[in-house]
Parts: sequence; C-alpha cells; structure tokens
Amino acid sequence: MTFEEALAVFVGRHVEVLQPNQFIQGTLVSSSGGILAVDTVSTNYIPTTQRVNISTGSVALVRILPQ
Repeated sequence: MTFEEALAVFVGRHVEVLQPNQFIQGTLVSSSGGILAVDTVSTNYIPTTQRVNISTGSVALVRILPQ
C-alpha cells in the first residue's frame, strides 16, 4: 500500500498537513498520483478558503483529525 492509497481512505476527513515551510488545515479531497488535494480553512497563512494541491514528496506529516 502506498502513502496515497493509505490517505485515500480518509477522503472527506479534516486533516492537518505539515511541510517543511508551511502548515495546512482543511478537508482532504483526493489522494492520488503523488498529489494530495486539500480544501483549506481560512487561517493567517491562507486568508481565504481554497483548494491546495500538495506533492506527497514534500509532506512531513499528515494528521487525520477526529470527526
């Protein structure tokens, strides 16, 4: 099982994604082809809600939040 396949089980869940240079919170929309798509929540880092595509190679940690 690949990293993307493991995360695909959690599509629709709230997640926190940590990269070396940023922290992203939102809802996991998809996980395939080496890309995670997350609909972000508004934070100080990203002032408006938007979809962010994240390369799995740059991900240090993904935390799946309780529902």
